[in-house]
Amino acid sequence: MDTTKLIEKAKRLRYLILVSTTKAASGHPTSCLSAVELVTFLRFGGNWQESDRMIFSKGHAAPLLYALLVEVGSITQEELMTLRQFGSRVQGHPMPGMPEIEVATGSLGQGLSIGVGMALADKKFLKNKNQHYVLLGDGELAEGSVWEACNLASYYKLDNLTAIVDLNRLEQDGETSLGWNLDLYEARFKAFGWQVELVKNGHDFDEIKKAFLTKSIKKPKVILAKTIKGKGVSFLENQDNWHGKALTEIEFKQALAELKIVDQT
Repeated sequence: MDTTKLIEKAKRLRYLILVSTTKAASGHPTSCLSAVELVTFLRFGGNWQESDRMIFSKGHAAPLLYALLVEVGSITQEELMTLRQFGSRVQGHPMPGMPEIEVATGSLGQGLSIGVGMALADKKFLKNKNQHYVLLGDGELAEGSVWEACNLASYYKLDNLTAIVDLNRLEQDGETSLGWNLDLYEARFKAFGWQVELVKNGHDFDEIKKAFLTKSIKKPKVILAKTIKGKGVSFLENQDNWHGKALTEIEFKQALAELKIVDQT
């Protein structure tokens, strides 16, 4: 898929994120918006295989995952619009029972450990060539379990594992401890034996492409992407106090106008 089509696909994902969370009056739209380009390229940039696996360790970004499932034809938009309703399988965090979701995530700091286990099983025992991708938020890098997983992945030389870190700087109670200090993040992952690919603009498909397509050589790979929380909507971008807040109907219409999107509900 060329860049023009990727941009349009990203716009479509933003629409699905905003329309579903606004209807639910709940969710984490700004945390989803920062990772849109990263996930768009992962799935539509050309290298995704049907046997590959994707884990949203950043489980509160579930509306982005569900929007993606709509776009690949795994669920319908009608089902997406049941987000966070009682009895719906489109829950606030990913849960097994939906296409492509094998494990529950959202208790931050656990997703990379799960990815390490899957990648290790595939590499050492099943002998297949699946790739395993884990989307993490920068806030959860404060969890010790993440670095234990990093250590184990390096020890076993899991070159079938890629961590994608959405460095949007902001978490629930303000700025993360390292903010946008990509150099320090890079040094830490390299110290644990990982191949590091820096993306200084996590919304630029050319940069993202280079990071994804650089092959890992007997090492796990991490893509460290500097992103903007709430990307695409001016009154959300890089703003504190929007974590876990859905838009009102008026704000939703304003956002669609900025994104130049026609409401399709």
